[in-house]
Amino acid sequence: MSRHRLPVAARLCVLLLLPLASCSEGGDDGSETTTLRAVSGGGAPGFNALVSFAAWKILEEEGLTVEHRYLEDGPTAVQAITQGEAEIGVDIAINVGVPAVEAGADIVDVVATQRLTWAMAAAPDITSMEELEGRKIAVHAEASFTNAVADYFAEQYGYDFEKLIIPGSEVRAEALAQGQIDASILDLADIVQLSAEYPGTFGVLMTIGEVVPELIEQDVWLDRTWAEENPELATKVVKAVVTAARRLDDDATWALETAQEYLPDTDPAILEELVAEYQERELWPDDGLMTEERALDTLEFYNELGEIEIEVGDAALDKYFDFDYLDSALAELG
Repeated sequence: MSRHRLPVAARLCVLLLLPLASCSEGGDDGSETTTLRAVSGGGAPGFNALVSFAAWKILEEEGLTVEHRYLEDGPTAVQAITQGEAEIGVDIAINVGVPAVEAGADIVDVVATQRLTWAMAAAPDITSMEELEGRKIAVHAEASFTNAVADYFAEQYGYDFEKLIIPGSEVRAEALAQGQIDASILDLADIVQLSAEYPGTFGVLMTIGEVVPELIEQDVWLDRTWAEENPELATKVVKAVVTAARRLDDDATWALETAQEYLPDTDPAILEELVAEYQERELWPDDGLMTEERALDTLEFYNELGEIEIEVGDAALDKYFDFDYLDSALAELG
């Protein structure tokens, strides 16, 4: 899908070459402002990063500016943090963050922005997951998360299917619209946008976030050393993320206005539908999802899918997660 650069980029400080993790400077009114740097993979802004954009808007009101860069993929975003170019990594999934820590990255998972949004899109005549028995279902590649999700759905709902490899969300959506396949694994945001191009030809049966709502996903990872040295700032970041998710889920008007500011070139009708889908499916969590039990379950889930290969146990929690910042943020929020 085509995505667009943040419209507020011009007013964000660009501090990519500074050796310090953050800085304070005088604002127009003589007050001091603090600037942090965030990175995410994926090439350009997309709807899945709406929570972080909303969080940075909230922080700006508190005098804390976040300069956000969009890099080509998750591993590149992690590399930017390890090289001192950012303190915050957003929308970094477990299957990216955990291997990075295993490889020596000094990052830590602190809060989730949304539940898993990979979904089963199917032809209109298919109205339940069980009706996928014997159907043709397309995934991006054999070694892809879409493939793992397709197998997981089949195991959970007890059906067998014919698997086809079709790279690219747009290509799979077109194949589905033309009746060449019966279903496909697509991201929910892509489904809504592609449905506008192929109206009435497919719909959403289920998102994996609804099947396993307790999983930690689309995480915010921090430079661990920076966070330990700046616990108040780290907590502010996490608190803003939770506040943003709550407000997006509770206030459809504000959510749509924020989405339109974030993605000004996207059809407002599509953004309105996306907001409604996320709210109805409760994909924006109000508690940041980060608990020890959920973290263990999440690691086990990704291990079973073959997306990570680690020994899951209590020792893994301290290695990959820090729950203190979210606990503090939730205590402040009430």
